[in-house]
Amino acid sequence: MDTDRMCRLGLMVAAMILPASALAGEAVVEWKHPEKYTDIRSGDQSAEGMRKSIAKSLGGEFSGLAAQLPPGYRLSVTVTDLDLAGEVDPIPMRTMNEIRVLKDIYFPRMIFDYQLKDARGAVLQGQTDVELKDMQYLSSMRTTRSSESFYAERKMIRDWFSKQITASLK
Repeated sequence: MDTDRMCRLGLMVAAMILPASALAGEAVVEWKHPEKYTDIRSGDQSAEGMRKSIAKSLGGEFSGLAAQLPPGYRLSVTVTDLDLAGEVDPIPMRTMNEIRVLKDIYFPRMIFDYQLKDARGAVLQGQTDVELKDMQYLSSMRTTRSSESFYAERKMIRDWFSKQITASLK
């Protein structure tokens, strides 16, 4: 077999072996001054533990959505404020853990800056101080998924991505 054919065969095999995520877009999420966020308080874990939970869940949501982007695309997000759905009830329970109470007046809100770059690094779009909020989050929560961590906030991110990013790439 000649060298050219071997190279093509090797590239075809590599393309089949590589996971699809290696060929997709990526997200980079920065959490700027989370200690100053409006409300990321937890009733049952430390402030640091709560920040890590938020970064894992919401950062993972951005990453999962960015995987839908064309290969080489990069979504950079800098979160500057977060106000989680609900409010931690200030009345301690017997276990000394507090609970987050969901009410209409405590709707989720998130402020961030973002840039979307193509595979060459050219900025396709971006904006500062994007404010997401869902004042009807309780009426739109599905009971089958509402037990997921940060469900209302993740839904806001998915809705924004669909309207702002996906729609503009079509």
